[in-house]
Amino acid sequence: MKPIFRLGLTGAQGSGKSTLAKTFSEQIGIRYFDANVRGILKRNGFDCRSEMTLKQYFNMQETVVHELYSSYPDESFITDRTPIDVMAFTLAYVPPTIVEGSEDGKSIEFSLLDILTESRLAVTQHFSHIILVHGGFKVDEEDMKRKDRASMHLGYRMKLESLIEGELGRFSNFSSTKGVEFRMIPRDMTGLQRRVNSLIGVYARYIDSFNYETSTAH
Repeated sequence: MKPIFRLGLTGAQGSGKSTLAKTFSEQIGIRYFDANVRGILKRNGFDCRSEMTLKQYFNMQETVVHELYSSYPDESFITDRTPIDVMAFTLAYVPPTIVEGSEDGKSIEFSLLDILTESRLAVTQHFSHIILVHGGFKVDEEDMKRKDRASMHLGYRMKLESLIEGELGRFSNFSSTKGVEFRMIPRDMTGLQRRVNSLIGVYARYIDSFNYETSTAH
């Protein structure tokens, strides 16, 4: 029986995760799982670009956790949205003015810990690999025009990438995630096919570790 390979690409918006995931899927034949977070938000009446209260932001994240984490496939897949992304976005919504011990402060702290716990469990249960895709300073003009995703402002993207790198480190140190391989694609590896080839290498090594022959020449 062929080993199950579940790869999640993490990174800030505009880093090329979706294109990379879809291209890898086409070349290897592993299912591309569309997390469709935009669909989850729209279906539940959320707009991530609209002004919301702090509690509304966290309710939005809790909704994503509930719907996304229960929808990951059982078979092999590649996806462009992981629990690490969800954690990073959640942390990005915590304002520097929040007061410890206040009603909002306590509520957000409990919510944050719940999301962290659920995210840790989701990584443990649903992933064999999580790989960070670094973004660049410049983004595609069409990406800049899109209004159905989080802000493409350089400062916000840098903030999210820093948070994602931090969460990647945190999650890699949980005892429950020791069976998950965490990696980063080198920042200077920007060509699509080079990125795909690096993922193919990860895939081949993983499958071959079970003494299952692979053919990854494309």
